[in-house]
This record gives sequence, C-alpha cells and structure tokens, in this order.
Amino acid sequence: MAFPQRGAALSVPAPVPVTGPWEVRFAAAGDARQATFGQLVPWNEHADPAIKYLSGTAAYRKTVAVPNDTLQGDDCRWELDLGAVPVMARVILNGRDVGVLWKTPLRVDVTDAVKAGDNVLEIEVVNLWPNRMIGDEQLPEDSDRYCNGTLKAWPDWLGKGEPSPAGRQTFTSWRMWKKDDALLPSGLLGPVTFRVIPQVPLSEAR
Repeated sequence: MAFPQRGAALSVPAPVPVTGPWEVRFAAAGDARQATFGQLVPWNEHADPAIKYLSGTAAYRKTVAVPNDTLQGDDCRWELDLGAVPVMARVILNGRDVGVLWKTPLRVDVTDAVKAGDNVLEIEVVNLWPNRMIGDEQLPEDSDRYCNGTLKAWPDWLGKGEPSPAGRQTFTSWRMWKKDDALLPSGLLGPVTFRVIPQVPLSEAR
C-alpha cells in the first residue's frame, strides 16, 4: 500500500471481521470438554451448567482468511481487536504468542504473525471465581456451617485431601455467594476484528 501525496486521502484496506463458528475447549478443576459456538455468547448464558458456571480457562480456535491484497506494502501495521473479554485473554496467531490483554482497548499488534491466506487464531480466555462458587451453591452442603455461612469445623474429607462428597469444586471458610446471585459475564464476547493501522511518515504528519 503506497501513501498518497500530501492532501490526498489515505486508502486503507477494509477491516476483516472474524465471524462464523468457533471451536472452544474448556478446562477447569480437572474437567475438560469441547464445544462449538455458532456465535460468540457469554459462558454464563450457556445451557450446559458445566460452561454456565465455569471459572477457569477456555481456548477459542478458528481459521481466518486474510485477503492477499491487504498485506501489500510495509507502511502499515496489523492489529487484532477482541472487542469485549471478561476478564483476560492470551492471543496466539499462527502458533506465535502475541501477548496477553487485560484492559480496554483489547487490541494487540499482530503484524509479525499475520499472513495472506488462512490464519490459525487461538484465544485463551480466563474469568474470575464467583461463577463457579455460585454454581457450587446449587449443590448440597458438604461441611458443617452456621446459618450465616461461616464454618463450624474443618470437614474430614478436606483434611484427608479428598474431593467434596457433594461434588463441589470450591471450598471457602465463609460462603461469599448465594445460589441466586447474578453470574458475571464471562468469555470472548467480541466482536473480533483484524484492522490495518496506517503508519504515517513523520514528514507527512507535519
């Protein structure tokens, strides 16, 4: 892409939106499952309780086609915009780790990783603990507690290093969440977009 003479408008390639289904692998507390998302949706709105109440990491993966003519020239940079992600994400493009994003705007330079044609995009997303704790409150109690949720005594199963007999995945000495508390939005929410960022020469910017 060549820069025009001073006073002329820059010709910037159109953004490349990342649309269509994603393959998503979830892993938390020793459990792992694979799902296909036809579109990006929050985990907390998913029908599967194992995803709805998940606190942990999910790896999104898909192949993105980048038109060859948009990569011509050295006077521009490529940026990947993740849109919204509660709360953190690691971006891997064509096997290259290009960085961790944790605050807005969730954008990262991918110039050295993107290529014309098919690009393998992987986004690892992690959320916070409240959703799993709220999910555990849907299950029976596994320890002796006072009515305010504080612990009366350490349960034997915990001291023995055994799993919760109720199937809970978390343990705290005080119940900080109730089963009817609102879940936190989680996951890759998007929209995910590749964008070209023109690099204006200093002489042109004056």
